[in-house]
Amino acid sequence: MNLKNKRTIFREILGYLVVAVIAVLFAVVLRIFVIEPYKVPSPSMSPTLLVGDRVIVNKLKYKFDSIKRGDLVAIYSPIENKNLVKRVVALPGEKVDLTENGKIYIDDVLLEEDYIPEDIYPSYEDSSFIVEKGKYFVMGDNRNNSADSRVFGTIGLDSIFGKVVFIYGPVSRIGVVN
Repeated sequence: MNLKNKRTIFREILGYLVVAVIAVLFAVVLRIFVIEPYKVPSPSMSPTLLVGDRVIVNKLKYKFDSIKRGDLVAIYSPIENKNLVKRVVALPGEKVDLTENGKIYIDDVLLEEDYIPEDIYPSYEDSSFIVEKGKYFVMGDNRNNSADSRVFGTIGLDSIFGKVVFIYGPVSRIGVVN
């Protein structure tokens, strides 16, 4: 093999190496700043999300848009060293009333929750909360089996690291999250 062929082979290998490094850097930046894969660890969001569902969290969503009632958010748990998924029920400045018959009122208006199946009958202790400025009241869809704002209080934007947007596994559950 002559010197010219060795240089050609070296340049080709170097080209592949540069492409591989760029791909790895792109994947790392994407993972750190844009999206995060996440595995649902508990049944607190059932039936919307099941234990073991693999979801994509959009980490940029709330950098450019506001949090809305009904959003599924990925949060850092204030009481445990793990991440959780919860639904935003009330926004800053709102009054939340939980009733024994499982109803939620936001500023004295019944919260319509079409994502909670009719065969789930949550029950709450009668209680009221005022959501502080910059905070959010979050709950799991499986209300009888969820540690949420009823347990750890309201959470700030600094505890929310993204919006759950897509289920990518298992295959039978692939789809957009509502």
